[in-house]
Amino acid sequence: MPLHDATITNRKLVVPRAGLQPATTSLPVDLNDIEDFILFAQAKLNLTKLTAKQYSRRVKAFLVGKSSVTDRDIQVFIQQKKESCTPNYVSNIISSFKAYFRDYKGLTWMDGYKHHSSPLKLKPEIKKEDVRKFIEAIDDLGVKCVALFLASSGLRRGEVLSLKEEDVDRKLRSLIPSCNSGQTKHSGITFYNEEAEKCLVQYENQTEKEKENNRLLPIRYERFFYAWKRAKEKSEIYLKPKDLRDFFSQEIGKAFVPDRYIDIFQGRAPKNILAKHYNPHGIKMLKEIYEKAKLKMVSN
Repeated sequence: MPLHDATITNRKLVVPRAGLQPATTSLPVDLNDIEDFILFAQAKLNLTKLTAKQYSRRVKAFLVGKSSVTDRDIQVFIQQKKESCTPNYVSNIISSFKAYFRDYKGLTWMDGYKHHSSPLKLKPEIKKEDVRKFIEAIDDLGVKCVALFLASSGLRRGEVLSLKEEDVDRKLRSLIPSCNSGQTKHSGITFYNEEAEKCLVQYENQTEKEKENNRLLPIRYERFFYAWKRAKEKSEIYLKPKDLRDFFSQEIGKAFVPDRYIDIFQGRAPKNILAKHYNPHGIKMLKEIYEKAKLKMVSN
């Protein structure tokens, strides 16, 4: 192999990745490649569309106004964020930068960055009465359906909003989302309660649903955001969508449902464990376990 195609380092042959130039001390900024990065993150890194867009926004916020960036610029930026932002937010920035500078641009600048390891913290209990008041304060029937699905299924917001008709068995009230195929998030097998089904029927009867990619709840993010904000103001209760996912975990844990089943419901179980329950008998067994919690949010 010609020397210009490879280099010898510690007696090992190192071949540059195809299509990438050797790293330099400075990287010219070209914001036009952000859309290409989103495609790359989805196609090659196997990130969801939502995660890819979130990564791109963080990268773009760092690059805007610069003609070029260096390794030191990244170090200074991340250190500043460590001093002013939460550890989780900094961790998200590091993940975004690794995807862009290391994986997409082929640079080694992000090598060595460590994610923050948070100490175990006890979360305060999410009061059932607060959940009830908050959901009742939602004035958009479709968004109220989403809230009831979050609280009774334990799914993530993106999973609920991406549910398709074929992901739902209305007879069993089972949910097997097909939306998550990313590296860090997986979908499991879960269920939703009678309150969510009742709200869904009302939504279908009172609303001319737009069929958008056969989605069960075709609600755009902006509509969801403002309805959620109005509910917080009306109820004076500050709940995030993730809090309803945590509420599900809290309540089903009170029913002494083993953690391994909660992991299946919330999409944390390994694929080999999930596969054992991915059949009619397994789903019916999981439904029996789910029903032990007798989850209710807006009725006694």
